[in-house]
Amino acid sequence: MNESIPTFDNPDNSPLNMDERPTLLKVLCILSWIGAGFQIFVSTLYSLFINDTVKQKMFDILPSEEMVSMYKEIFTLMDKTSIWYLILYLVNIVFVYMMWNFKKNGFYGYTIIQVFILFVPFTVNPFNLGQLVVSLIFPIIFIVLYGMNLKHMKD
Repeated sequence: MNESIPTFDNPDNSPLNMDERPTLLKVLCILSWIGAGFQIFVSTLYSLFINDTVKQKMFDILPSEEMVSMYKEIFTLMDKTSIWYLILYLVNIVFVYMMWNFKKNGFYGYTIIQVFILFVPFTVNPFNLGQLVVSLIFPIIFIVLYGMNLKHMKD
C-alpha cells in the first residue's frame, strides 16, 4: 500500500509548481485590468471629444433646466477629474501587472493608487462622508483579496 492518495489541491498527484499563479490572483488582476481599461477608455474619449460645442448641443436638447444644471455639474466634475483618472488608472495597470508577476511592491502601490482614486472627486466637490463610504466598498474588497495573495508574492 505504497500508493499516495490524491488530494483536492493536487488531483494528478504531480509536484506543485510554486510559480503557478493562483486562480484568485488571476481573476483579481483580470477584473482590475478590465475596470482600469474601461475608465481609461471613458476618460480618453471624454478628453478628446467632449468640448463646449458638444456640451451646449446637449444642453439644448435637455427637457428641463434642472437637468441642464445637473449635467453642468457632471461636466464640471469630468472636466476637472478625467485627466487625473486617466493618469491614476494607467499607473494602476502597472501595479496590477507587478502583482501578476508576484511583486509585493505592486500590492503596496495598488493600495496607494486606490486611495488617490477615492479622493479625486473631492478635489472638485465638497467632502461627503456618505459618498466616501459607498466609494470604499469595492476598493476595500479588492485590497483585502489581493492581500490574501501576498503569501505568493516576493519582495
